[in-house]
Amino acid sequence: MQNIGRMFKGVGELSSTLNTILGLAFVVVLILCIAALIMSWFVVPGLHWRTSSKNRFRKTAVWVAIVLYVFTLLGIMFVMRDPGQGYQLRLLPLCGLKDAALLKTELLGDLGNFIIFIPLGILFMAQCTSEQPVVWTMMFSFGFGLLTELLQYIAKMGIFSLEEMICAALGGTLGGLLTYAWQKTKGQKKPLGILLRVAFSLCLVVVIFATTVFGTYHVLRVGGEKNMQENVSNVELKMQSDVKKAGSSDLIWRDGKAYRFNDEIITVLCMGIDQQTEEIEQKEDVSGESGQADSIFLAVLNPTQKQLSVLAISRDTMTEIATYDAKGNYIGDSLNHLGLEYAFGDGKEKSCQYMVDAVSKLFYGIPINGYVAFNMETISQLNDAVGGVTVTVPEGENISDKLKSGETVTLNGDDAVSFVRYRDTSVEGSNNLRIARQKQYLINFFSRAVKAVQKDVSLPGKLYQDFSSEMVTSIGLDDAVYLVTEATEMSFGEDSLTVLQGETKTGDVYDEVYIDEDALYDLILKTFYTEVEIG
Repeated sequence: MQNIGRMFKGVGELSSTLNTILGLAFVVVLILCIAALIMSWFVVPGLHWRTSSKNRFRKTAVWVAIVLYVFTLLGIMFVMRDPGQGYQLRLLPLCGLKDAALLKTELLGDLGNFIIFIPLGILFMAQCTSEQPVVWTMMFSFGFGLLTELLQYIAKMGIFSLEEMICAALGGTLGGLLTYAWQKTKGQKKPLGILLRVAFSLCLVVVIFATTVFGTYHVLRVGGEKNMQENVSNVELKMQSDVKKAGSSDLIWRDGKAYRFNDEIITVLCMGIDQQTEEIEQKEDVSGESGQADSIFLAVLNPTQKQLSVLAISRDTMTEIATYDAKGNYIGDSLNHLGLEYAFGDGKEKSCQYMVDAVSKLFYGIPINGYVAFNMETISQLNDAVGGVTVTVPEGENISDKLKSGETVTLNGDDAVSFVRYRDTSVEGSNNLRIARQKQYLINFFSRAVKAVQKDVSLPGKLYQDFSSEMVTSIGLDDAVYLVTEATEMSFGEDSLTVLQGETKTGDVYDEVYIDEDALYDLILKTFYTEVEIG
């Protein structure tokens, strides 16, 4: 997942860079350069210009393209480097191939260096007029490869590798040879000439396809980033300081320390809905019968700390929720179970909005940037999509014949639903026991999902499309692209999932969980705020 994360990071940073004035200027120059190249190859030869003018125009266009390509390669080298790798000096070629564990990575790295220098060789050869153009192309490619390695040596980052310089020289030389053969067979109907024209046409198609894919990604990512900055909650932020001090009005004081809200935080409310159907049903003209939010999790993405956190909230949490009559008329707030708020809506968007506002209110008005609600039955499909999740059934809990106390099993199909959904209501605090199982499942699911994505990078997109009709969400495809880009860089472990602290009491009918307000307040400051040093 580390390589995939760096890939997303590189593409993401390139996409972010294009939002800047410098990035847009680069794109404009690149488009003009491509237009000039096309003109020099297809338009200029038919114009009534002097031969020297045509050659000068072509050389200028090609050299501008070379410079742009060089800067692009250097930019890719910078954003794709592994900051934790440190600096290495590797002067013996192929020494990395001796380690069987690194063989695949080394071969892919060499192949990548070889391929990215082919276009550079093609461009250089296209403007070279010396008597030995292929030799000069090879020297140029090797020289640029040496330049990139020297930059890594000077900056003390990455690996100074003779092997990479050799691959660069070979790739550039191949590009030069292809161009030389093209020039010699231009206009001829020999098999070699036809083959080369087909090859160059395919390369052009690949470039156009890659550009289209990246352009689509860039548009989706930019749109998603903008959307996820919006607050879908209608609740105002009501965090208050324990003391009043002069200074910035956006600071919260607690135990003598100052905190400022981190507006880069992204929050997504995730809800598992308890309905007796495979898909979430919409209830028209009726309130109180839309099912309940059986599982409630607030996912928190912190781009600054590169941390993904999940806050688990008991459905039995007693809090102020908006209450409606059977016809959907608001009749006031009441102290009730948080999970019941969903039932007062329409089973879809309205129910989700009610839950968003209720959770935001519980968290003193913390903004919520998106929501997703899915039927608990879909866990079976999600579980199988990542190859099954291995868990250990907690001691004292016999969930089913397959899920017995203390046994370690790999969940498949409906067993996954049983593990995360089972609850013995005759036991006090049974929902807390279920949340503990859900925590174990979620952590192990994330680990399995990482491995599944390593095998198939397109898996998140496929799952989004497959389950789009089985969930209710404010997150569009553009939002999902942005969230996946951000999440691939973030860490998530056992300490990343926190269950809200509270006291469980036996109510008249159901358990009631009363949140520890002091602990909640401290959790909010820790998760959503950053400490500010006040001089």
